[in-house]
Amino acid sequence: MRAVVYTTAWELELRERAEPSAPVHDEVMVRVRATGICGTDLGIIGGEYAAKPGVVLGHESAGEVVAVGPTVRHVQVGDRVVIDPTFHCGQCRLCRTGRQNHCQRKGETETGVSADGTMAPLHKTTERFLYTLPAHVGFEEASLTEPLSCAVTGANQLRLRPSLRTVVLGGGPMGVLYAWVLAGLGLTGTLVERSAARRELCREVVDRRWTVAESLDEVCARHASDATPLDVVVDTTGRLAGEALTKLSRGGQLLLVGLKRHEVALDVGGIADRSLSVQGSIDSLDGSFATALHLIASGVVPARRLVSHRLPLASFREGLALVGCDVGARRQGPPAGALKVVLQP
Repeated sequence: MRAVVYTTAWELELRERAEPSAPVHDEVMVRVRATGICGTDLGIIGGEYAAKPGVVLGHESAGEVVAVGPTVRHVQVGDRVVIDPTFHCGQCRLCRTGRQNHCQRKGETETGVSADGTMAPLHKTTERFLYTLPAHVGFEEASLTEPLSCAVTGANQLRLRPSLRTVVLGGGPMGVLYAWVLAGLGLTGTLVERSAARRELCREVVDRRWTVAESLDEVCARHASDATPLDVVVDTTGRLAGEALTKLSRGGQLLLVGLKRHEVALDVGGIADRSLSVQGSIDSLDGSFATALHLIASGVVPARRLVSHRLPLASFREGLALVGCDVGARRQGPPAGALKVVLQP
């Protein structure tokens, strides 16, 4: 089968790979029908997030069950499913202390990072990481379950009330999903995106109670009498933490979810004196995957509207270019008027 294989930074290609072996025990083989291009994939390609050389990329996916192991009980051949890629063993110290998203086996089991992912026609996983799709949920929208579950996980780590002034930095799929999750919790706010083309896309898909702005300064100008006006900032870019900290009100919260290697100086005393909270969040946790699928299936989050482009797997370079990742030129730039790009193996 042909799969998108990563070698090292800026080196990846559509390569012939052996099909996964037949399922044993509780294993399930899924024919991948849709897999989204994620910011993590861009980080891996650009060398900002470590991945295993030779790994098949991709982790946001849905498809059909084509084979099952002998002990599988809850799915069967023909079922339409979405894949939870956040494998956890359930037995290590981190799993047993409520940190399954940091399972100690993650270095060998992380889908599309340390273990083969879903940018391929076939993917093998285990039964407990599959969720059956309702008949009305398509594969493309289902592939957004994983990033939405990450947003649910992150929002659950914040202390929220509807009156808080809230900003989400970055108008990519993750930023839009965070805005929808926060809107569902009763918060109104602003999504900040510097790309004019993507701002227009965001205005079409973000919750109608939210506004879209070009910069943090533009947002803060609405509260000119308050030097530090923001209560909650979610940074999906991985680049704006330093600026965001200067805008936080006393008792403000900064949630960091962008996987960029970016350092900022911290005034530890100032953080303590202003009662600021800085929190990181990655992957899904505490049932957030099931919650995310419910939000999509119930129409609370209009996942289908976020999919701006659909391409065959062989056109993965074109898909990456649409979100600003030019593999040939080895550079990351602004997205070319795209939001979520879905590949179809």
